[in-house]
Amino acid sequence: MSPHSGSFAIETLQARNRHVLALAFAGWLALAAVAAYHCLAPRASAALPPAEQGDPQPLNFDACSVFSAADAAQVIGVPVRPVTNVGGCSYEAAKETSGGWRRNVAVNVSKYKSAAEENSAWGDLKVLRHLEPGRKNLTVVNGVGSEAYLQISPDRKSFDGEVWVHKNVSHFRLITVSEQPPAPDVLKTAAQKIAAKLP
Repeated sequence: MSPHSGSFAIETLQARNRHVLALAFAGWLALAAVAAYHCLAPRASAALPPAEQGDPQPLNFDACSVFSAADAAQVIGVPVRPVTNVGGCSYEAAKETSGGWRRNVAVNVSKYKSAAEENSAWGDLKVLRHLEPGRKNLTVVNGVGSEAYLQISPDRKSFDGEVWVHKNVSHFRLITVSEQPPAPDVLKTAAQKIAAKLP
C-alpha cells in the first residue's frame, strides 16, 4: 500500500464527516426554527389588539344604488351616460361641450361592519387627504353626515370639485371634473341626498 493511498482515504473520510456534520447541523437549525415559530407565534398574535391585526376592510357596496344618472345630471348640468360601477359609480356627459370637454362625476362609497371600523378608516383618510379646517381650498360643510369637507381646486384647464362625507358606518367621496368651477351648493345638495341613503 502506497503512503499516498492511505492519506487519500483519511482525507475522503474527513470530507465525508464534514458533510454529515454540516447536514446534521442544518437539520437541527431547521427543527429549532420550527419549534421556536410554533412556541412564539400564538403568543405574538394574541398580544396584538384587534385593531393592530389588520386594517379594517370595506364591505362590497353598489355605489350606483345611492347615486343615479338623474343625480349625476344635476351635478354636472347636462345629460349623462354611465361609465362604470367598478369600485364606485361614474358618469360622463352624454355629449362633448363646444370645447371638446366631457364633464364627469363619480361617487366612491366605503361601508364597514361597525362604527369603530369606520372611525378608524375615516381617521386614516383624514390624515392622508389632509382634511383639516383652515386648509386652502377646503371648506367644512355642515348638515351633511357627521363630518364633511368640500374642496374645489383648479387644475390647469379644469376644476375638480370634491365632497368627503363621514357617517356612522360609511364614508364617501363625490367628485366632479369640469371645464368650469362646480357650484358648491349643487355639490352639497348631491352629497346630502347620498348621505340620506347611507347608514
